[in-house]
Amino acid sequence: MRRMLAVLTTVTMFLSFGSLPAVAAGAGRLDKSFSDDGRVQAGFGGRYDHVQGRDVLVTSSGKVVMVSALESSGVARFGVIRLRKNGRPDPSFSNNGRRTTTFTGGGEPRRVITRGGGRILVAGSAGDAFGLASYRRDGWPDPTFGTNGKVITDVTGGADQVLDLRVEPDGKFLAAGVAGDEFAVARYLPDGSLDPTFGEGGVVLTTDGFEGEVEMVRLQPDGKLVAVGVRDNNEDSVRGLAVTRFDTDGSLDETFGGGDGQVTIYPPGRELSRAHAVIVQPNGRIVVAGRSFGEGDYARFLVARFLPAGTPDNSFSGDGLVEHFVQPYYATAHALVRQGDGKIVAAGWTDLEGAGNALAVTRYTAGGEFDQGFSGNGQTYFRYGDGQSAAAYGVTVRHGRVVAVGEATEPGGTASHGVVVRLKQ
Repeated sequence: MRRMLAVLTTVTMFLSFGSLPAVAAGAGRLDKSFSDDGRVQAGFGGRYDHVQGRDVLVTSSGKVVMVSALESSGVARFGVIRLRKNGRPDPSFSNNGRRTTTFTGGGEPRRVITRGGGRILVAGSAGDAFGLASYRRDGWPDPTFGTNGKVITDVTGGADQVLDLRVEPDGKFLAAGVAGDEFAVARYLPDGSLDPTFGEGGVVLTTDGFEGEVEMVRLQPDGKLVAVGVRDNNEDSVRGLAVTRFDTDGSLDETFGGGDGQVTIYPPGRELSRAHAVIVQPNGRIVVAGRSFGEGDYARFLVARFLPAGTPDNSFSGDGLVEHFVQPYYATAHALVRQGDGKIVAAGWTDLEGAGNALAVTRYTAGGEFDQGFSGNGQTYFRYGDGQSAAAYGVTVRHGRVVAVGEATEPGGTASHGVVVRLKQ
């Protein structure tokens, strides 16, 4: 597992961001009804060296739930923070707005979803196994789920990690992710036990591999699994952005990518293209985001869209692919979300030429062009204090707001802080 990048060392929830230029109201601007600044440092009382916001959801009442990876002295934990609509900690959630969960062997969260009845479900890794934790509306562990609200599923004996979750209409839910050198989809009953009617003992494993490194997976509504990352070197020592789709039985989907279930794109002049995020639109089109690297060692935001069969969607920017700098010379997208109107929001980071990295958010029209109504040119970025580097790893859109979560890292990487940004939509 990669070392977590984030965390928080102060006892307060708020960070001094320095002065900001005056901006007009409008989409892409900071929502100053959220903590008076549009930005919040979301921490756990200084008990952890690193806090990194990994995923986010907004409740029906407008509260923001950020799931964070916490690390202290090499031990990793789940962290959940709930903020009220004004950006302040919600005291009705675990008394102070925060909840931590520890698994034997450590645990890193990757996804959060709602389960109904105000409950949330968080999943990632527990040691080398699937790790899941369910919380009640009040933030306390859900006693009807697993043991004290926790479930551990050792799928393969290798390094297993949940990367996606989906609740089904009957209350069962699916957890999908990496399982050793394979992919796995597990189906659970509402109480957290594996569904014996699904696969073998509740789990379906892939029967084919992924030729490269996996970054993210997503479950399609029809149960197929989409995995994205970077392909191994080709004959020209170039690594391309990789998308692979598996059928519900774990085999490569022969209806995708010309019959072999796999698609790789190699943008001209690039040495490396990598996907970090993927979403599946209601019409079955697949959107991926990450970075492309080349031409003077500069890295760019990369967003691509594919038709359901895996061919490039030429209605998206003419050739299915968008590459751009946010600020020279490096930029990477780590998170994606689709708005109800079909526009696409990507979040990540951009380099500020020796002044650290800034958290970056871009928005594209359904046709793959910069949305000029978003911050004036379709992209915006935010710093967090002198010398700090910031990045977003999760993003969502709800109630007319774009909410991104991530981290702000101190100079030298000695500590990092979980951060939340809320923008007008």
